[in-house]
Amino acid sequence: MPGDVGSLEVEDNRPPKFAPQSAEVAAPADQVAAAADVLNAADKVTLLVGCGAAQDRAEVLSLAERLKAPMVLTLKAKAGLDADNPYQIGQSGLIGNPSTRKAFDDCDVLFLIGTDFPYRDWYPQGKTVIALNSRAGHIGRRTPVDHALVGHAGPTLRALNELVSTKKSDKHLRAATDAYAKWLEDQARLTDPGHDRKWLGKRRSKADNPDERIRPEVVADALNRHASDDAVFTSDTGMSTVWLSRFVQMRGDRKLVGSYNLGSMANAMPQALGIQALDRKRQVIANCGDGGLMMLLGDLRTAVTYRLPVTFVVYDNGRLGMVKLEQEQGGLPEFGTELDNPDIAEVAAALGLRALQVSRAEDVDSAIQEALAHDGPFLLDFLTNPDEIALPPKATPSQAWGFAIAKSKEFLESR
Repeated sequence: MPGDVGSLEVEDNRPPKFAPQSAEVAAPADQVAAAADVLNAADKVTLLVGCGAAQDRAEVLSLAERLKAPMVLTLKAKAGLDADNPYQIGQSGLIGNPSTRKAFDDCDVLFLIGTDFPYRDWYPQGKTVIALNSRAGHIGRRTPVDHALVGHAGPTLRALNELVSTKKSDKHLRAATDAYAKWLEDQARLTDPGHDRKWLGKRRSKADNPDERIRPEVVADALNRHASDDAVFTSDTGMSTVWLSRFVQMRGDRKLVGSYNLGSMANAMPQALGIQALDRKRQVIANCGDGGLMMLLGDLRTAVTYRLPVTFVVYDNGRLGMVKLEQEQGGLPEFGTELDNPDIAEVAAALGLRALQVSRAEDVDSAIQEALAHDGPFLLDFLTNPDEIALPPKATPSQAWGFAIAKSKEFLESR
């Protein structure tokens, strides 16, 4: 604020007034009826649900039950619709899993509810698309839409549920949820701290974890188990968001905050500081990439100065991990992504935080428990595997070939 503004006088007879929020309204009846006709005629429906419907959980679940429809969630809808939802099968895009691609490929009708999911390459082709959004300008700008519903999710879905018939077959739903359960089972093996000491783990680790560093899945899974049911999680843009989205369940009153529209780096720490300043009693956990944390390293002192009990979890892989992944999918060997980090835990300790550097998977659980029990700011520097691969739900042949070429170039050049 400019300095001279503080000395200006304000008229006493003009108290501030705020405009009320607009009422939530349903889409027009003819739009709802047309969408119901399409849904009733469809054999297999898949839902893609965004944050515009995250507060309308009952209506969304009721529709999924009637349609026997698998539900793909955007990352911003995860906090409201992730837990205790038998229809959800995780996310799509680079952070997604094979079951979401299957649900997209197998459906006749794709129903977009309260979402402006921006990644065009991940939408299925040749499907009948219905889109429900309160912003008309968001309908059709990512993928062609056949039937538009302009209105808020809650009242529109209540009207739609009255017109939609309950489908008899749940074959499409079971195929997607079974694929999701199988993928979760496979992923769960990587969360075992002793994975790389077992026979299959030893064979795998020779290729993708030769330096025997902590697998980031172990860290995210431990956070999910030990964090409170009303914890607030922030995540940097990059691989820390991948592990958070896959392994941390938004049960209870958990919240998730990140730069999911702008994709900016270094957001997890300052967002966590602001959230913790609003509520010092609530558990706030910042999931930081080492690249993001290093950009604003000095702000760790803010947590000390204002006694903000944030837990900073650093996935320290010495890389700009998402950039590395994108390079390799394009067939390029890793270039310019390596980070020359200091001992981040020692730097944090010098700034006044409690801090631990953790290099063994067996120590992850106890370190997280100690940090979450501490009544002040605490930084955990987990030395994680930079070669951990987060493959997209269905890699294209060009992506797969590019990745193979990139890895062979990296091998020839560095190992």
